[in-house]
Amino acid sequence: MDLEPEILATDESALLRQAYVDAFVDTKCDHYAKYIRAERTFSDGKRYEGYIWDCLRQPKRVTFKRFTDTIVRFDQVFVFADDHSRDRVIGSPLWPYAALSVARFHPDTLLKCLPQLPEDIYVFDSSVSWTLILTHEHDRKRRICCSVGLDVT
Repeated sequence: MDLEPEILATDESALLRQAYVDAFVDTKCDHYAKYIRAERTFSDGKRYEGYIWDCLRQPKRVTFKRFTDTIVRFDQVFVFADDHSRDRVIGSPLWPYAALSVARFHPDTLLKCLPQLPEDIYVFDSSVSWTLILTHEHDRKRRICCSVGLDVT
């Protein structure tokens, strides 16, 4: 088991992020246009303000336990986070790797690293046919987590 994630090169990260958006994100919705596509300049560079998970096509709610139980079934997973500014997300960890990068994790390592990662992360594998998402939002009972493309019932 790898103890550290592999941070993918800029071009490979860009390809995977674009494949993810193509597979799961409604890029025609107003929220995407206003908060993701339109970047603003912050003290730490150009960033977007929204959350990609607000634009997912047909997400299903899952529990955090379902999230963890599901990802450990895979040999490796890709992970990325929203590209937020420190000006907007104060006190919480931001993506600790290069901006817009994608990291390849062994699932057990990802679970151990969660406290050092942003609350909002996107997890998928090389098929880009499914995704599991952690969000910072909570309902009255628990943290909101989502899935697309997986039968996680």
